[in-house]
Formats: sequence, C-alpha cells, structure tokens
Amino acid sequence: MQGAKLQAEVRQSSTKGERNRLRAIGLVPAIIYGPEIGSLQVAIPQKELDQVVAAGGLIQIAVNNGGNKQEVPVLVREVQRDPLRRVPVHVDFYQVSMGRKLVTTVPLVLAGDSPGVGAGGVLQQTLREVEVECLPADLPEALEVDISGLEIGDKFTVADLASPAGVEVVSDPEAMILAVVAPRVAEEEEAEEPVKEETAPAEGE
Repeated sequence: MQGAKLQAEVRQSSTKGERNRLRAIGLVPAIIYGPEIGSLQVAIPQKELDQVVAAGGLIQIAVNNGGNKQEVPVLVREVQRDPLRRVPVHVDFYQVSMGRKLVTTVPLVLAGDSPGVGAGGVLQQTLREVEVECLPADLPEALEVDISGLEIGDKFTVADLASPAGVEVVSDPEAMILAVVAPRVAEEEEAEEPVKEETAPAEGE
C-alpha cells in the first residue's frame, strides 16, 4: 500500500492567533513528529485532510519548506475536532520508518450476507478494530470479516481473520469479533444490561 497523499506547508509560528488565521483560510494546523524528523509544525488544506483522515492507513505528506520539498510517511496519532462542526482543527502525525515494522490498529469491515441474519438472527459486533504488525508499505486500510457462512449460533473470532501477505494480526486470537444470535437471546441480553447512572464529578475534577 503506497498510502494517501497530502500537501503541507511548514509554518513558522504556533501562536493561537496564527492557528486561527490558518483555519479562517481553510488550512488546518498540524504537527509531524518522529525520531528522524524531530518535530515539524505544518499547515494542511482542510478539504484534503478530511478525506484522508477518514480513510486512515499510511499517509505520504509532501512537505514544502521554503521551496525545499520532502516526502514524509506518517500515521495519524490524534485528531482534535471542532465540537460543533466536527471538522479537524489540529492533527498529530507520527513519522514512520518504511524499513521498520510497526504495530497499529486497523478497522474491520463486514463482507457478504449472513444466512443466519437472513433467517431472523441478530448480528452482534463487539470488536471493530484489531492490532496488526507489518511494514508501513504493507499496512491495509481495513481487514475483511466474511460473514457469508455464519448461521444462527455461529461466531467469528480474531483467529478467523484472513490477513494479507506481510501482515500479522497480533490481537488476542480468541477475542470475539461478532456473533449471530437468535432474536430472543438478543432481547434478553439487552434487557440484562445495567442502567448507567450519571454521577457527579469528584471535587477538583
């Protein structure tokens, strides 16, 4: 996997006023850090960033530093979003070494139609991502969970996942990803769930 691409400009100031100015013209303040690059403050077009962050996986950032361009492979480490508009307002990127394996999480996507669900069963998914170890170039955007053979009463665990060449799933192989249960069982489990009560924060929080 070559990774999505982003363009970035180095920013010389990290003041609040400068960050607000960038956001006003459609740029998102960000930081790239890692053992090789150190720490680099950049600004990235918001329109490009929205799509790439949503897709996840490896990202190639072409950084323009006063006319000198450098391509940096990164992963998203943290996204801060506007609480109302939910758009990114700041992003932390971690530089990865293309020759060194990394451990990170990838999302799970469902594929196929379960005959058990077609017969009235209820699909209950308890795990939506797993940890994998691989070289950055081999990092998949997601792993597929094939539910086409699942009948009522069947479950799908981490051990049942098929991963691409060069990718090792390191999550607990016995962890359950999903199960197809009978409607009555699903209703009973929902009824048994305890009601969560809101508690006041402790003094000082």
